[in-house]
Amino acid sequence: MRFVVVIFVSLLTLSCANKTMGQTDQENKIVNLYEGTLNGAGAEGFEKGNIIIQSQEAWQSIVNKLNSVNEVTGQFNSTIDFSKNNVIIAVDRVRSTSGFSIKLSKAQEQKDMLELNVLTKGPGPTDMVATVITQPIHIILINKTDKKIVFVEK
Repeated sequence: MRFVVVIFVSLLTLSCANKTMGQTDQENKIVNLYEGTLNGAGAEGFEKGNIIIQSQEAWQSIVNKLNSVNEVTGQFNSTIDFSKNNVIIAVDRVRSTSGFSIKLSKAQEQKDMLELNVLTKGPGPTDMVATVITQPIHIILINKTDKKIVFVEK
């Protein structure tokens, strides 16, 4: 009987592992603001890369770019207290099909830096995808830090 209970609890724990927008990863202090795609065929003007935002002025510029083609920031709270937080954005290149994603994960603090993993995934060779131009993007909120932020592509 004990074995059945252990299996049940393990399955329950594994099934609850997904994070939704606004959910906090307490261990790494990451809050997901938005994870998805931009659908403006690159017209928003983002290049592939990572962006660190530390001020309201820089954030407002990004919000304007995000909303230049489609209203993106309506899907999350875009009011940020930059005295307590930094915003980190990972942007993939423009893709010609669906099925691609980018994710910032696993913030690991070192003595003098904060390391963030950037995971990029694409569809498998037998996955069905739509022919649509997208640009994967992930926006997170982290506690304000003066440490150097280093991105590790996985």
